[in-house]
Amino acid sequence: MRLIGEARAGDYVHGGTQRDEYSEDDVVKVRCPFCESEAGRRIYTEHGVIGITRCTACGLIYTSPRLKDPERVYWGDSDIYYAEARLIFEGRATHHRDPNYLAEIRRIERHKRSGRFLDVGCNMGMLLRLARQRGWDVTGVEPSASLARLAAKWGFPVFNCFLHEVPADQAGSFDVVALSDVFEHIPQPVRFLSDARRLLKDDGIMYVKVPNARWSLLKQALLSLSGRRPKRGLWDSYEHVVHYTDETLTRMLSKSALSVREIGGEPPIQTPNWHERVGQYYAYPTPWFMDWRRKFVRGACYHLASVERMARLGGVGFLAPNVVAVAEKAAWRQG
Repeated sequence: MRLIGEARAGDYVHGGTQRDEYSEDDVVKVRCPFCESEAGRRIYTEHGVIGITRCTACGLIYTSPRLKDPERVYWGDSDIYYAEARLIFEGRATHHRDPNYLAEIRRIERHKRSGRFLDVGCNMGMLLRLARQRGWDVTGVEPSASLARLAAKWGFPVFNCFLHEVPADQAGSFDVVALSDVFEHIPQPVRFLSDARRLLKDDGIMYVKVPNARWSLLKQALLSLSGRRPKRGLWDSYEHVVHYTDETLTRMLSKSALSVREIGGEPPIQTPNWHERVGQYYAYPTPWFMDWRRKFVRGACYHLASVERMARLGGVGFLAPNVVAVAEKAAWRQG
């Protein structure tokens, strides 16, 4: 284990393959994922060469230049991933996202009470384990072989493949398709939603949770005013390739023949900062005193977001860290 000073001075130990800096050989310029326009304006650069671009044609914010294979960030070391969450697998600790996962499941259950639940990009299966505890018949999809093996440790059926590779016999068989903190990783979102829609029952629902691009814009502006620039970036652009507001997410869903039932926010993810103290990332919540300032600010902003929403007469503003949508097949609702 590294000493605290060494952990702060260099990269911490983690299962993924992300780096602080990238070169021109690592990235590729891309068109707007929504309208395919090449007209974009760079609004930020992080990790050396990765760019945050706003499409001047449709307004979508996306990453360009981006990593050539951003999904491979999670094709890391299975042993290190297991070490990050060992106590959870042993039943001796909770995951730091458990409050978030429970809030997501409860939102889903306002629209659909039971049935087959598909978690796309299920990672180590942490959302699936709570959904199963609440009575859902759960299945995962995870392209990372190392993470899929860990998810299978819970006894879940897991398709170790990309979404479009899920077997044809699964089409139209799921009551819920959950895209929890995964849709922002997808370079071709319209095609991806088409693949997800294929797996959904006619009366099923799709749950989508993404980081709020307005929240990132706010952080960028505040950091600029203070003259600070975080070492690891604030857009998570090594892995997040599209950055949604409530408007652009709604338009993306509509383009894919999905109608939004509900859109709003969820509580912030209180990411643990063990790595800043010991040089190793762990998935367990940190004690309140280890990172209380950031936790307090995130929580306060989330509560103020409801006031902001009333002032805006609806919509998700700058203070909500996440955007959440519950959608259904547009043709089914019309029928």
